[in-house]
Amino acid sequence: MNKRLICLATGLYLAGTLQAALACTTIIVGKGASVDGSLIIARNEDTSNAVDPQLIMRHDPSTEDYVFRSNSFGNPANNQFSWQMPAGTLGYVAFPEWESVQAGNPSFEEVGFNDRGVALSATETIFNSDAVLAVDPYLVETGIGEDGITTVVLPQAASARHGVLLLGYIIEHVGAGEGFGVAFTDAHEAWYLETVSGHHWVAQRIPDDAYFVSANQGRFQQVNLSDPLNVMASAGLAVFLIEQGLYDPSQGPLDLFACCIANGTHDQTYNYPRVERLLSLYSGLDETGKDGRFSLFPTPSEKLSIADVARGLRDYYQGTTHDPYTHQNPQEPWRPISVLRASLSHITQTRSELPVAIGRVNYIALGMTALSAYVPIYWGLSELPAEYQHASDQADDESLFWRYRKLQTLVFQDYPRFAPKVQQAIHAFEQENAREQRQMEQAYLASYQQEPAFAKSLIQKFTGAMLTRQRVMLDQLTTTLARQLDMQDLRNDDYTRMIHEIETSYHFHGA
Repeated sequence: MNKRLICLATGLYLAGTLQAALACTTIIVGKGASVDGSLIIARNEDTSNAVDPQLIMRHDPSTEDYVFRSNSFGNPANNQFSWQMPAGTLGYVAFPEWESVQAGNPSFEEVGFNDRGVALSATETIFNSDAVLAVDPYLVETGIGEDGITTVVLPQAASARHGVLLLGYIIEHVGAGEGFGVAFTDAHEAWYLETVSGHHWVAQRIPDDAYFVSANQGRFQQVNLSDPLNVMASAGLAVFLIEQGLYDPSQGPLDLFACCIANGTHDQTYNYPRVERLLSLYSGLDETGKDGRFSLFPTPSEKLSIADVARGLRDYYQGTTHDPYTHQNPQEPWRPISVLRASLSHITQTRSELPVAIGRVNYIALGMTALSAYVPIYWGLSELPAEYQHASDQADDESLFWRYRKLQTLVFQDYPRFAPKVQQAIHAFEQENAREQRQMEQAYLASYQQEPAFAKSLIQKFTGAMLTRQRVMLDQLTTTLARQLDMQDLRNDDYTRMIHEIETSYHFHGA
């Protein structure tokens, strides 16, 4: 994710008076690689600073056509992308950026489910090579980018494949405003799309028994364009690359990493370590020295759970010399997976064997993942939580985003001392949630066919009780830490200033 960033083909980055940021880590799990047969797409939404919250919003199906227009503050800056949306689009729930909601034009919606059970996560920022961008550059001023992908594609996608084709069509006919990777799932399969250039793209299906990870660098290597069940691509891709001298068929299969993916010295500290860490955690692989060509679709040593995915998204090289937080070393060269400028992290789960109301779940963590709980938001939730619908770039006393940010601010006053206590409390909270979830889902399954209204109320009741427990946990932790630090009198503007200053110190620049 790189909000408010202009990415030029030359590799230079401009962001006006705003600080550029290049971030996000993605994990996708095939249904045969998960403990319960679910499909999972997950991503840390890392923004340019620590005061850029995402909100939750439900969109009703449309009855009339309309035009989506990029927000002027969007990425790329001053982008003028627009798209004609047809009448009859699907309803969906997503997580737009607060500033877009305030402007009355929700965008940067990051992740969501639609009425057909399609889930989409956008985007993982990647960079295509200077060679391919020299002949087909990004359409910075008019192409589609993170600002519009979820908002345009999710309301129209009837399946994961259909979502890939919709986004691919836009890239081919209007162009990509930046380099990106986008994840899709439905009840049956998961796909990941990567840009190749301004008008070209490739998508691959995640094998059922495998998982996929990405960290701000294109991951596709050799691709078989003659395998439509598992690979989709822009029309004429191979011909384009041959004509531009970027691919020679006599030298073997098409290798996208060689011709179309940026791979520089900065990747070795900003991107490589995150992928290497996840491959080690999940498969016991040691892939140091692979120069970016890491295993694409490995199988896990043990099937992965929601907790396993959360563990990966929370990682900051704990137990190693590269742990920047425990060692209180803002100059650590390895960029960790969990960073303070995360606005939101999601683990989006599809369990096709269950009724859709409880089979589609977004586990949402706010702020820095290492110091935040993943909370399940069910598709069947009648009323979306008010605490997730209001927040801005200024601290407040109501939103959950700022409850977490205030706690995270205090932890960073003495991370080695306070982080273990907070993480222990979050773990206990999540364990209690898991127990309550199992009981609620069992009760739902026992009643949803004969008493659908009652069954639906169980989801709302569970969510309300869980949110109350979360508020109590956060308030108690924050009060305790503030007292121990003699910071009981901090005001909201103090928290806003302090979290910004801490994040600036631990920003981890790079791409």
